[in-house]
Amino acid sequence: MTSMGRRAALRAGLAATALAGGATLAAKPAAAALPATGDGWVSVLAHGAVGDGVTDDTAAIQAAFDAARTATPNLGVLFPAGRTYRVSNRVTLSGLTDTALRGHGATLALIDAAPVTVKDQVRGVLQIQGCHRLKVLGLNLVDNAATYWYSGLVITASTGIVVDGVVSRGFRHTGISVWDNTPGTSNDILITNCTTEDVRLGIATNGHDVRITNNHVAMDWLSSQEAEDWGGVWRAESKYYDGINVWFGADRTVVSGNTITECGQAGVYTQQVTNLVVADNTVSGCQLRGIEVDGSARGSLPRSGQAVGVSITGNAVTDCVGHLNVLAARDVTVVGNRVENPDASRAVSCVAVHQGSTKAVVVGNHLRQAHPSHPAVFVDTASVDVTLAWNAVEAAVPYQAPADTVVIRRSGPGQIRTDGKLIAVGGIGVGNSVAATTPGSVVRKIEVFSSTGQSLGWVPVYNSIT
Repeated sequence: MTSMGRRAALRAGLAATALAGGATLAAKPAAAALPATGDGWVSVLAHGAVGDGVTDDTAAIQAAFDAARTATPNLGVLFPAGRTYRVSNRVTLSGLTDTALRGHGATLALIDAAPVTVKDQVRGVLQIQGCHRLKVLGLNLVDNAATYWYSGLVITASTGIVVDGVVSRGFRHTGISVWDNTPGTSNDILITNCTTEDVRLGIATNGHDVRITNNHVAMDWLSSQEAEDWGGVWRAESKYYDGINVWFGADRTVVSGNTITECGQAGVYTQQVTNLVVADNTVSGCQLRGIEVDGSARGSLPRSGQAVGVSITGNAVTDCVGHLNVLAARDVTVVGNRVENPDASRAVSCVAVHQGSTKAVVVGNHLRQAHPSHPAVFVDTASVDVTLAWNAVEAAVPYQAPADTVVIRRSGPGQIRTDGKLIAVGGIGVGNSVAATTPGSVVRKIEVFSSTGQSLGWVPVYNSIT
């Protein structure tokens, strides 16, 4: 199957979506549509929406949204199933509390869109604004033309939002976004069981207390026409970037249980965030990093070393151009991940800690490195207080790290090897074990350090004391 054939197959089954030439297919209305209104609900059909994939339903849907907001108490909104609702601009659901929007698998398709010529991340085809304790369930969002900078679903200035079972495809910007000019304005958000495909960014947030769980993020870059045209080498002008993006100012974010494949850049990318958990995700085939924690100064973000309090645990990362990358970060744990570079020609590490990262612990990971000379674990000289312990490493070069990096590993059956300095806070630590030269019962000697790292000299170790 050609790459274009694969892309077409991904989109098969969506009724009345836009074709490349701008033509549309009319969706067959449901045989038995839901009532126009019901107890506590308003249907978009009651306000003039047709749902045939041809009629522009933008104004009718907005009217239904406005009616839901002005009712006391607020009404829920229904999109009757089996229909494609064509819109030419964003529709905004604002000011709703303690209710829901139910899509029942219906499609909201952006066709002949109003121009958006700048990368405006808050221009969503479906905009949730100023809502509280709202559920958005079972709606498909589609833009096959991707002519302008639209996102699929955008949440702003809202709290207590649940997004469940939403599909977002083909948008030039972001599939699903939680985004405010002031980070953290939106908080307590759950995005789960959703799918984003063929978009620039899959899921993005700068909110607080955001959980991104059990989603499928597939850019399928390697099978895209773009990849074919560029010979499989990603470029900065690409349409495809990160799968999940946690941006400056985000706090208390959980990214877990997601499947992320063939992203243009990173599978999970985070920039200057705090209190982040990235756990139990499967990431493969990304053209930059599998998972990257970045605390460096970047563009308009002046602070450096501000990725603080990050846990990367239980992830499976394979076949990426770079895998687990920690830079300019503090208080980071990388625990229990399975990471593989299967390409012997790709000089990338399984785990890299660099650019002045501090207080990083890399423990209990299973790392497999096919490259014959590139280290599986890399720590640069600018990074301090780094511990590498009990990792199962299959590599010709397991580690490349400064001399004071603590490395604890098995050196053979029943044997433990320790490299670097072990410093006990507030007490005495030991490290740098070497063979003793004094004959007799002294078999080894170890160097002892104070809690400040000052050497207290070498102490002999005896077979027995009499």
